[in-house]
Amino acid sequence: MTKSFISLVFCCCLIYTHVTYAENVDLSRALATDVSVSGEMTTDKFQKLIALGFKSVVVNRPDDEQGNLTTAHQLRNISEKSKVSLIYQPISSGQISQSDIIEFSKYYNSLPKPILMICKTGSRSTTLFNNAKSQGLLNE
Repeated sequence: MTKSFISLVFCCCLIYTHVTYAENVDLSRALATDVSVSGEMTTDKFQKLIALGFKSVVVNRPDDEQGNLTTAHQLRNISEKSKVSLIYQPISSGQISQSDIIEFSKYYNSLPKPILMICKTGSRSTTLFNNAKSQGLLNE
């Protein structure tokens, strides 16, 4: 009876861990140990991400971009309640400049980790991070 109970508890824990992990994978994707990226954002999704322990957020999606479901101001209200830093660094899709890369690297090097980066699909934030990293601008 005891072995059956322990086996049942163990199986339940494995299933819960798998479901929780799968849910978190859908919310964001790790770019490095201290940086993750997430695409299309809602306030509900943002609250779930903040609960995962991010200390800082960089929003790269412009508020006025077509199809945007939230504004940086809405996300900032949520992040401030959780004492999470939020930087609004809007970049138009496909238009990352060298000054954007340098600006991001300054934020990255000074913000508490882990950092969550947000844009429409994650591509723009990923490109920004990878460019800064490949140029040796990030203190990792």
